[in-house]
Amino acid sequence: MEEVITVEKKKKKRGPFIVGLVVLALAIVGVVGIVLNVVSYIQKNNDTTADYTKYSDFLTWVVGVDPNPFSDITKADKDSLRNIAVCALLTDNATTGKYNVTEKGLEVPVADVELYYYNMFGADNPIVHANVVGYGYSFTFDATKQVYYVPLTGVTPPFSVRIESVEKTGGLIVLRVGYVGVNKVEVAPDGTLQAAQPDKYADITLKETQTGFNLISVMPVTMGEYEQ
Repeated sequence: MEEVITVEKKKKKRGPFIVGLVVLALAIVGVVGIVLNVVSYIQKNNDTTADYTKYSDFLTWVVGVDPNPFSDITKADKDSLRNIAVCALLTDNATTGKYNVTEKGLEVPVADVELYYYNMFGADNPIVHANVVGYGYSFTFDATKQVYYVPLTGVTPPFSVRIESVEKTGGLIVLRVGYVGVNKVEVAPDGTLQAAQPDKYADITLKETQTGFNLISVMPVTMGEYEQ
């Protein structure tokens, strides 16, 4: 790590828009909350909790979209990368609060999507604009107006981020990441609540940049390869 509310045509209303963003914000807060709860016992090196939070924030929609594995970002599925960039942008309430609301939904400018895309994936990996289709949501690309229309509803990633380990080498950051499904907590045999175990794992490589991180690769890890 997810529906369409009709907006009245008489005039633009901010109410449904605000509700949609609140739902979206709460979804993201829930993801980050789970990450922070498990950081204390999965931290395996000298990285601080703040470092883990930065990694997990960046990976929220990388894990949420769950692209097919790739060892080279230029070989990654363009539809998945575009999906990640749009969803990451939608978590920025300060930015999206300035967008127009129409009967088609929230108008998200192409230029802003490109800014997020290139900040996340690098300038050498050109974006391909088209409709976005994800788990339970879809956004329409309007080539004439150069906008994406986003329905005014919350979008919740199907997986949340659980960072198991961090290795830094040669200017790259290799994260062992657990993909935790919709049930982010589970009941232990003694009746206490604990963080749910990941559905799967991946090694995700990042490169630190002036604006944050670039995604380099996402490679699967089999359950047999993963060591507690």
